[in-house]
Amino acid sequence: MCARAPMGGDTPLMLRAGLPLMQGRTMISAESISETLRRAMRNERLGHIVLTCAAAGLLAATAMASASGATNAPAHETAPVATDRAAHAQSHIQASAPDDRPPVWTASAPGHPTLLLLPTLHGLASDDPRVDAALAALAQRVQAIVLEAHTQPTPEDAQTIRRIGFYPASDNLSNHMHSMTAESLARCARESGADIHVFFQTKPWLAGFSVEAVRLHQWHWQRKAGATRLHFVKSSAPLVFRGIDERLETIARRGMIPLIYLETMEQAMRLFDDMPSDDQEAFLQGVCAGLHGQSPGEVSYEALQTAWAAGDVATLERLAMMRFPGESAAHYDFSQYLFVRGTEIFSATMAKDGYFYGKGPILVAVGAGHFFGPQSLLQRLHEAGYTITPPAQPLVPVLPTEQHEVAAR
Repeated sequence: MCARAPMGGDTPLMLRAGLPLMQGRTMISAESISETLRRAMRNERLGHIVLTCAAAGLLAATAMASASGATNAPAHETAPVATDRAAHAQSHIQASAPDDRPPVWTASAPGHPTLLLLPTLHGLASDDPRVDAALAALAQRVQAIVLEAHTQPTPEDAQTIRRIGFYPASDNLSNHMHSMTAESLARCARESGADIHVFFQTKPWLAGFSVEAVRLHQWHWQRKAGATRLHFVKSSAPLVFRGIDERLETIARRGMIPLIYLETMEQAMRLFDDMPSDDQEAFLQGVCAGLHGQSPGEVSYEALQTAWAAGDVATLERLAMMRFPGESAAHYDFSQYLFVRGTEIFSATMAKDGYFYGKGPILVAVGAGHFFGPQSLLQRLHEAGYTITPPAQPLVPVLPTEQHEVAAR
């Protein structure tokens, strides 16, 4: 899944859950509830980071879902489309080797194609063309690209999100939140720019992703006088840019490189919905608190992107796995739950597919949070008989930057 989702402050923050919503855990990317949910968020810690990735897509899909049958939750007209800067970035890519050198592990086993394993961030602090150059260089070396999930929501995805993430008309969010009153929930919805009617029909995990995505992309819901449908209005420049997953998907489609996805929207939504209620509540509470400043467990998008670009594995692992001062056990468990359960889904799909076919190599790109810990993707591949070769260490240690934008793990 993607990494943490960004929360309050002048610069974006992300939840460790998808490293950059995602994010973020699944790629409901803070670009898609994909690069907001599976890519938000996949961009939380890494879990937060994961959330970011899923958040954007999730937000668009949530708006679509709101339109499909809610009795008291109106729908939007057209979900905002993230600006596609890929073409512009390509014009800046030189033939020389890219400056960014993200960490890439190699997994090899007899009778199987070699796997190149790339940790992703579901949201980026800057739209640096060197990121696209590094990804394009990787893509030129492989026969296929494997991602957590597609980053652009479809009408079918919206129906899935509505079915799993919304309460029936007879129920609402305030009946399931013990740490926040109905008044404080309404205040969170208003301050984030989310539509209050839709907000109260969503479950805690979906409400949290919606608040996060709206803030990160600087959107607000708006209903024209007398209208029954909602639409998005951009209020200012977004706080985060497209994540690694979405950029890779764009590169693959343009280069006609086969794409393989490890998780369905149904699986992603079920993963969130099955999360312990205390963890869901802690996530939403943290997102709402983050509207007024940095909350415990937030990680800087800038620090994550700097470490990723330099191949600084130690810093990525620290940002993904450590429990920050003042962070509640439930909030920390939120991101770790996303990492472990998401990795279970990814590894099961890979095994079912025979760890893929063909000559290879194959690029497998999933949220950074899935690369660390005793139940990581690397450990599962090792137990399946793969030899894992770690990435080269960066020549110069990368020190954490100031905590500007924050990603929810």
